[in-house]
This record gives sequence, C-alpha cells and structure tokens, in this order.
Amino acid sequence: MSRTLNLIDRLLARGRDLQQLGRDREAVRLLRRLAGFRELPAEAAEETQVRLAEIYLRHRRYHQARRHLTAALRHRPASARYHYLMATAVEAEDTGDPRRAARHYRRALQLEPDRPDCLVDYGLLNLREGRTEAGLTCLRRAVELAPGDAEVVGKLATALTAAGRSEEARAVLRAALFRNPRDGRFRRLWDEFQFRRLVRRQKEARRQKRREAAAGPVLLPFVRPAFPAGCPRILRPDGLAPVPAPHGPRLFQLSDQRHAQ
Repeated sequence: MSRTLNLIDRLLARGRDLQQLGRDREAVRLLRRLAGFRELPAEAAEETQVRLAEIYLRHRRYHQARRHLTAALRHRPASARYHYLMATAVEAEDTGDPRRAARHYRRALQLEPDRPDCLVDYGLLNLREGRTEAGLTCLRRAVELAPGDAEVVGKLATALTAAGRSEEARAVLRAALFRNPRDGRFRRLWDEFQFRRLVRRQKEARRQKRREAAAGPVLLPFVRPAFPAGCPRILRPDGLAPVPAPHGPRLFQLSDQRHAQ
C-alpha cells in the first residue's frame, strides 16, 4: 500500500508541475491515468478532478470541465471555489443555462460572501438577464472588496454607464483615481471614460441637428430674407459711376529757395 501511495504522490506532484509549466496535454494524460486508479485516496482524487477541470476550462472544453467539477463536488460539496468554477463553466457553454449558473454563483457566495471574482461574474450575469439593480449591487460590493483592482472598477463603471448612470460612474472612477494616483491603469480608465463621454455628446448633438432639419427648413443667417407681400421694393436711382482715369507718375521738384536752419 505504501508503494502505491508513493506512486500516487509522485504522479500528483508531477501533474502539478506540468500544469504550472503550461504543458497541459502531458498533464491531462498523467492526471487521467491517475484518476483511473481504483484505490485513490479522497484528497488525491479531489485534487485530480479539480486540476483536470481547470485545464479543460482554460481550453474552453466546458462539457469535460463540468464532468470533472461534478466529481470534485461529490468530494467537497461545500467548496465555494468549486461552485464558482461550475457556474463559469455552465455560463460559458453555448447551450448554457443561466438559472443553473446563477444557483452555483449564489451557493458560492453563501459559502464565501467576500469573493470579488464571483461577485463580478454574478453581477454581470444579472445585468445580462435584465436584473439591473441586483447586478449593480454585486459589482459595487466587488469594488468595495477590491478597490485596487482596475478591472473590477472598470466593469462597474461600464455597467453604470450602460444603465444610464454616468454621473455615478464618473464618481466611481474619480474615487479610484484618487486612491491610486500612481497607477496608470486607473488613469487610462478615466481618460477612456472622458473620451467616450465626449463622443456620446457629439453624437447627441448631431442627432439633435438632424431632428431640427427634419422638422422644417432652416433659415441660414447669411441668406437675405425675401420682401413680404405688399411691401414696395426700394431701388436706388443712382446712375453708373464713371471709371476714374489712370494716375500718371508724379514728379516732385525741389525748390532752390534756402530756408534758415
């Protein structure tokens, strides 16, 4: 039994190293071999299933990832991380069920309420499903937990802008920039927000001009208005002015008279 345990430990350690090195194909081959052991300890079996699920998630093979996560949840049903990974796998599938994904997100947050990554993804799911207030609440809480994460702050600002709350988005970005004045990521978020805001204002101004043009003719200020009906038009009776003759050169002659200095 001890030889088997040593082999399991070595194989699992090798699988960890291969996964960290990004050699996923070799890691999957080794971990699947390890998962086929009949007398595999519970901890090793759980880790094997989770590592296989992580690799399949990274390669967007969500069906295989869900299968391994289901096996991992049998070993530890109260794992917030496993429920979160299952929610992301379910949501990412082409035929994913948003309600099932939401259940796993909620279960993960019940087990660990202060997970910014789970709060962000659950908030975005709520926004996509039309639950705006619930989604914004999750994103605001995520920013409270991770105020130095520019990606989280940017997602909240984008969601607020899409919901028509540009002033709140501006306040969120200004506060983040104040907290992180030396971080260029927050400066880029602020500049991008200001640029998009200017673009929206310009588009709205052009739409307003098109609406005014469609409402009726526009009298340009440099067009002379027509005389109203019944008003006599006054014409000047002046004749044509004669063309002046060309000027010849003027000769200046100095006087011989001397003046006292």
